Amino acid sequence: MDKILMNGKFVTLEKGALVTALLIRDDRIAAVGTLEEVQCLTATTTPRIDMQGHTVIPGIVDSHNHIISAGVAMGGVLLFGADTIAEACRRIAAKAATLPPGAWLEGAGWIESQFAENRPPSLAELDAAAPDNPLILSRLFGGSLANSKALELAGISRGSGQPERGEIVRDSSGNPTGYLKNGAQGAVSRLVPRNSGASDPLLTDSAAIIQATQEYIRYGITTILDPGVSPRGMKAYQYTRQNGQLPLRVAMMPAWYGLGASQERNLAPLVPSLGVYEGFGDNWLRFAALKMAIDGGVGSKTAMMIDPWIDGSHTTIPLRLDLDKLEGYYREAHSAGWGIGIHCCGDLAQDIANRTLAKVIDELGDHRRHHIIHGYFPSPESLEIMAKYDIGVSVQPGFIYVEGDIYEEHLPTAKVHTFKPLQTYLKHGIKVFANSDMTSAHYNPFLGIYSAVTRLTSQGKQLGDAECVSVETALELFIKNGAWYCNLEDEVGSLKVGKQADLAILDRDILTIPSQEIKDLKVIGTYIAGQEVYKA
Repeated sequence: MDKILMNGKFVTLEKGALVTALLIRDDRIAAVGTLEEVQCLTATTTPRIDMQGHTVIPGIVDSHNHIISAGVAMGGVLLFGADTIAEACRRIAAKAATLPPGAWLEGAGWIESQFAENRPPSLAELDAAAPDNPLILSRLFGGSLANSKALELAGISRGSGQPERGEIVRDSSGNPTGYLKNGAQGAVSRLVPRNSGASDPLLTDSAAIIQATQEYIRYGITTILDPGVSPRGMKAYQYTRQNGQLPLRVAMMPAWYGLGASQERNLAPLVPSLGVYEGFGDNWLRFAALKMAIDGGVGSKTAMMIDPWIDGSHTTIPLRLDLDKLEGYYREAHSAGWGIGIHCCGDLAQDIANRTLAKVIDELGDHRRHHIIHGYFPSPESLEIMAKYDIGVSVQPGFIYVEGDIYEEHLPTAKVHTFKPLQTYLKHGIKVFANSDMTSAHYNPFLGIYSAVTRLTSQGKQLGDAECVSVETALELFIKNGAWYCNLEDEVGSLKVGKQADLAILDRDILTIPSQEIKDLKVIGTYIAGQEVYKA
């Protein structure tokens, strides 16, 4: 069936002028141009849908979004936007009041800098908010908060030893504060019913997928790449799709080596030998590259850095991976037809990843879609290697907003101003894919676009305007480039004849409003495969 969308400002992300009308035939774009140009290609009775002058952009591609963990958090407590500990505790208490005593409560979306108190909630505050339920709240990166009931169930007490690659934070008397860093989180998180085997993981993961994806289409997100999917997660995605409950497109990055801060894990050991490789699937569910990880992050001072932190400490030991095995992992994946996306936040980690990848590409040839994930502080060496070998970078501008206020506690201001340097990457001809990394930052794509354009933190600090990009560039990074990252560039990412009719209708013109308003943009309609799936 045909339909014409008319009287709009269509941002096609293709070369040429903006267009005012678009012809959809079944699930694809059949024509773009003026109303006069497109209506002559269809019957006079074809339905016409008036966009009423609104700006329309291609469906947003969030090319790094942990859907299952996001859905779990959405079903529990999301603390994004809670600007005081009292508000955080209010949200916890409200959710706890809906649960029976003893039921686990999970949540996410907090960092100490978002609170006026500039600290995490205390154990006493958590216990008061959820006195009858074990509670675990994931920090934006590198840690979690647990209340006394959760600590007791995990056997964490004053006499507990410290885990490998993690820390149980204690007060001056040696008592646990409830703050668990890195590998220490596992002692609690493995007890949650969906992880412990007490509930059906297929059903719980599928429910999380449904909850998250239904929320995402309200933000104009039509395609997502989920990084680090376990075999269990892959099964849940297939189950959800077979039941007709997957409303948007998903590209999966199978979990490879280095995922899990507590230990080196290979969650998908058989992937290279199964006979499938990157790109396998269709335009609704497919494989992208393999996901790996080397180091941690800046806020937790676990990123592998060339220079010491400003307190004199130095992080040069990988949090997640045996670097002596890195070349072998690369070789195994590359030979089996898989690209690799590898988490590197520190400049030292990124240098090591790129040097090793260049060596493997030189020896094996046949380029894959390899890329660095995060790429906070690329050195001149890394920029040169990435440009030469066409190694892309997956960046999360929203980190500037949600986490940027704490960076000067660990790094010199000049270094902070080079954080996630979009302009530097682009000037070197490096492919840049921008995305959210939900649950490490909010999934709202317009918050990410705002951050890329302004580089302003939640407290209003400016992290170096030399790396700001235009709105038009930000849209390309969040949509068109993300489609390439998902192996879907021929299907989505722009409003082009022949591509899937995925699009988002905005309440204001993103190209002309003041940059301060970008983060407050709303989606008033979302189309996927030519069908309206959301209307405000």
